[in-house]
Amino acid sequence: MRASFGDILLDLDGTLVDSIHGLHAACQAAAETIQRPPPDLEFVRRSIGRGSDRLLHLVLRRDAESILRPDLHERARAAFDRHYASTCCTGSHLREGVAESLAELRAEGRRLVVATNKPRRPAELVLRHLGLDQLTDGLCCPEDAGCLKPDPEFVSAAVGRSDRNGVILVGDSGIDGATADAAKIPFVAIRGGYDEGRDIATRVPPPAAVLESPKGLPAVIRDLET
Repeated sequence: MRASFGDILLDLDGTLVDSIHGLHAACQAAAETIQRPPPDLEFVRRSIGRGSDRLLHLVLRRDAESILRPDLHERARAAFDRHYASTCCTGSHLREGVAESLAELRAEGRRLVVATNKPRRPAELVLRHLGLDQLTDGLCCPEDAGCLKPDPEFVSAAVGRSDRNGVILVGDSGIDGATADAAKIPFVAIRGGYDEGRDIATRVPPPAAVLESPKGLPAVIRDLET
């Protein structure tokens, strides 16, 4: 039977948006708050992929620590959230081909929903700042879904139904791939994003397709439908 993808779920950070500079600035503010050395940009880039809490544990812990103490983590996370509210927009820009690809997909009658583990407030700010709110049809964050990716219920919440037929997920990380696997939907991987320094193309099981940038997304989705 020919597949048809009417609902496309799109991860945000690393997939549609390069947000490293805003995240780096927020990590530096968190480090200053708990008197830890400021992490460099590339270390933060290699540590992104599994949510803000894990990011802070990775970039702020000392060598002898597996994770931050709960009290330190709480203070660091509060500082991160406060600072990121002001840096999430100025430190973010669309990846190559995003605007054109999303416009083409919508012209084909598909529904585009941003599905992100980013909290709703900064996610909304980024979408409005970059014009993504005018290029997509919805936004699903942890506050909306009541869970985080890779829980398959995140997919159901994003599309607004329990039936996941006709849904495809586009992302840059193993978390996105695990979400698609759990929801039993196809996963299209975008390289060059954030997956804790890994190459998403080497993931097992492999993605249904791998792109170097969002530029070729419409053609790949049409190919998967044939």
